[in-house]
Amino acid sequence: MYFKPIRHSFAVIMENHFYQIPAHLRPKNEGTDHLFKKGWLEKLTRTHIAIPITMHMMIIIAFGYMAFMRLNTISLILSFSAGWLFWTFAEYAIHRFIYHIPTENKILLKIQHLGHGIHHQYPKDPTRLAMPPIPAFLMMAALFGIYWLIIGELAFAFFPGFVAGYLFYISLHYAQHVVKPPSFEPMRKLWKYHAMHHYKHPEDHAFGVSTLLWDVIFDTLPPKEKS
Repeated sequence: MYFKPIRHSFAVIMENHFYQIPAHLRPKNEGTDHLFKKGWLEKLTRTHIAIPITMHMMIIIAFGYMAFMRLNTISLILSFSAGWLFWTFAEYAIHRFIYHIPTENKILLKIQHLGHGIHHQYPKDPTRLAMPPIPAFLMMAALFGIYWLIIGELAFAFFPGFVAGYLFYISLHYAQHVVKPPSFEPMRKLWKYHAMHHYKHPEDHAFGVSTLLWDVIFDTLPPKEKS
């Protein structure tokens, strides 16, 4: 059973900024939207968070074992760490330069709405806080193939590092939308920044979810948080 979404203080305070948020990104906080009229297609666009978490954990274990059998310890650790770091950049870049890039291109607008706009409109819909398993599996398979073509056997460690970064991201993102902010300050900051992205600066600030690293590097922290 899903956790009942919790409207925490960050969101309540920043709802006063709704008038500044474009209508297509304005949070409704209740309800959901449908991508398909037919029931079975619509079901494929949703998932309980436990399913992608379990699937990606299995991928990490399987490829981690293969990496252990193929690579020396230093190569394994460095490649795994590089994969995780690369995920954090991909997370930021996709969020900023695909989902929130200003455009009049109808195809990109459609991608933005289906891939991310619905989440902004209904941020408390727990069934759309992670990519469903079928498209996720196909994308992961394609990514491993690309990494293997580029870096060869190092991909057996780089890829599970990338997947581990993604797993941390979807787990944290889910928690940010359904669980109260933790008291541990570094994690609490991530909750706060993500709430600011949804309720105050959806178009131009706070694109990082699992880390603030790239917001710091690319100077996209919310203005009042730069000091």
